[in-house]
Amino acid sequence: MKKYLTLAKISWSNGLVYRLNFVMWRVRLVLSLMTAYFLWAAVFGQHQELFGYTRDKMLAYIFISWVIQSLVLSSRSIDLAGIINSGDLSNILTKPLSNLKYWFFRDIADKTLNLLFSVGELAFLFLILRPEIAVPAPGNLGMLAILVLPLATLLYYFINYLFGLLGFWTPQVWAPRFLLFVILQFVAGSLFPLDVLPVGLQNVLNWTPFPYLIYFPTQIFLGRTGNIGMVGGIGLTLVWTVIFYLIVKLVWKKGILVYSAEGR
Repeated sequence: MKKYLTLAKISWSNGLVYRLNFVMWRVRLVLSLMTAYFLWAAVFGQHQELFGYTRDKMLAYIFISWVIQSLVLSSRSIDLAGIINSGDLSNILTKPLSNLKYWFFRDIADKTLNLLFSVGELAFLFLILRPEIAVPAPGNLGMLAILVLPLATLLYYFINYLFGLLGFWTPQVWAPRFLLFVILQFVAGSLFPLDVLPVGLQNVLNWTPFPYLIYFPTQIFLGRTGNIGMVGGIGLTLVWTVIFYLIVKLVWKKGILVYSAEGR
């Protein structure tokens, strides 16, 4: 465990090496948050309630989902495909490290860094915008922090890792990953709460893994899920996490057989 913690510390430091890139990345995220904020503020206008949300609850959803997104969807394992294509994967394979744990702890460092900056940026925006938002339900915070967010983080890690393993078969992994990013913007609840969609579409999405990355944790934080809905959502998150873990293990075994360390 000590070697993986050391790896996380190194990854943390590396994340701040290219400071301009990091600053521009943070600026892009803040701009996306402000765009969503002003968009929904304009949509509500003089309306007190739309789509089953009051104005303050919708704005609370936007801010909270943004913080959760900075934790769950930030990732260093996005580089896995490039490491495979360049042959640099050999450097990891020759060390007493699990490749799955190697990228997981790098991800943890990146998520921690992003989360800290997100909280600071959110506090700054609150001072400037002074938005009126609904106060979240404090009773659900423990369940959210201890179980729901770790599961959502792990689920996305396996999904992202799986896309990285495509590098064993093709160097053209940018298009599938970009498609994943676009899909997540709509079906994970990044841009809007999914319960504004038609009921039939909601029912379909609820059986996919995507709502449990952002939408479901945010709804728990806002106190909009009952006990039955919470237990069912946690159960489905756990099921999808196990499914993607097993798929990742299978694809890794298949991929490592065709790995040729090309470029090395």
